[in-house]
Amino acid sequence: MNFSWEFIRDNIGYIISAAPMTLFLTVFPVIAGVVLGFGIALIRIHKVPVLSQLFGLYISFFRSVPLLVLLFVAYYGTPKFINFVFYGGVRKLSVINLNNTLIAIITLTLYSSAFLSEIIRGAFSSVDMRQHEAAHALGMTGFQTYWRILIPQAIVVALPNYFNFFLALLKGTAVVFTISVIDMMSAAKLQAEIGYRFIEAYVLVGVFYILFSVVFSRLFIFIEKKQKAGMGMSV
Repeated sequence: MNFSWEFIRDNIGYIISAAPMTLFLTVFPVIAGVVLGFGIALIRIHKVPVLSQLFGLYISFFRSVPLLVLLFVAYYGTPKFINFVFYGGVRKLSVINLNNTLIAIITLTLYSSAFLSEIIRGAFSSVDMRQHEAAHALGMTGFQTYWRILIPQAIVVALPNYFNFFLALLKGTAVVFTISVIDMMSAAKLQAEIGYRFIEAYVLVGVFYILFSVVFSRLFIFIEKKQKAGMGMSV
């Protein structure tokens, strides 16, 4: 069977129409995840009793279980959990009633927060904590010390790993097609099944993933250089 350029031409618009969902499923979790991850990292850095151990288990769980498995557990487990808690086990809710996109967003956010918390914790660990003591000696509060001294340095250290995680999640969101969320991968799969042009469909969507990865990589390099320049570091 010959490669069909007509299929590419006819379906490129449909793939593009699904691109905003792929970007949203990437951008929102890494923004919300870094907020959650920052809080988790601080709890673990300061070894808050009980919470530190609980979040250690949380991180271990989400970093050990494949994203696809997490999605399936959330998708098929949520109705069962709600039925058990609110309806005494009677089947009132099923996967048909779920907002698939919301399930995907929550799962991706929790998944991201586990990885990003460790990136943040590692970044803070790389900063010389004697600066904290020096700031305290100068009369700075704990908040001022973190905001003016520790966080700016930690950001520089964390940025490369943060950006790498962003790019990994961009590609990882392709698994949401398994719970019927229409992203670029889902769009490609649907069109491939309609026209029996699987190679063309997956090559097309692969090109889009490459383009997004290249664009974001260039943007991240620019941001990293600007951040380092602002800190007076060599770029």
